[in-house]
Amino acid sequence: MPDLIQPNCQIPATGGTMDGYIARPDSADARIAVLVFVELWGMTPHMKEVAERLVEAGYVAVVCDLFRGKPPPVPDDPLEKWAETFEAFDDVACTNDCRMAANWLKSGASGTEIDHVFAWGFCMGGRFAHNLGAICDAVSGVINFYGRINFPRMANKPFLPVELTGLIDKPYLGAFAETDGLIPPADVAALRAGLADNPDATVEVYPGTGHAFFNDHRDAYHSDAAERAWASVISFIAQHGR
Repeated sequence: MPDLIQPNCQIPATGGTMDGYIARPDSADARIAVLVFVELWGMTPHMKEVAERLVEAGYVAVVCDLFRGKPPPVPDDPLEKWAETFEAFDDVACTNDCRMAANWLKSGASGTEIDHVFAWGFCMGGRFAHNLGAICDAVSGVINFYGRINFPRMANKPFLPVELTGLIDKPYLGAFAETDGLIPPADVAALRAGLADNPDATVEVYPGTGHAFFNDHRDAYHSDAAERAWASVISFIAQHGR
């Protein structure tokens, strides 16, 4: 198993708490926070690095362990293990966990007074950032980096993210790969259609990229696209965190 970052805070969650990693800028004026919802590999160093970049940009950052302490799969696991993890994951409970995390952060219970909370999810975490846009008043905007919004309905997934799209009234930024075996172009088109009435929604597809193109620990990393995507995130937060 690859090294995972050590949590340094506990975040309220359904039936208890979940581990988190919080990082704060030196400035006492930081009143904007970003919840980082982890990808399939959990609390990896990449997630900590994203948090540290956000801190350098002047924002409080909190990485949430959506696996609630259970070991996530690793990239070397067979595809069957990835599929088993996806199918067994309780999307209803996790959506509630994410909403509780947003409310906790917005309330100031983390020890920092916060005016705006943004939810930024990667891969697995992207669909939960998406869900918060429909059900959580505590967030000022959501950012979905290649999170699936459409897949077969399952017992642990009684509703699909695509079905919530029309309810999203928060600013929305989506970043997707041109070629992604998990997210076909038709799903991106459905997302755009569902957000058509949201004036603050942008869905970008990055040419020449594949799934996880933002993760510089993976072979799929695309440096030019990653830097453009980072710039779009910083612009998005600055615009909607006023």
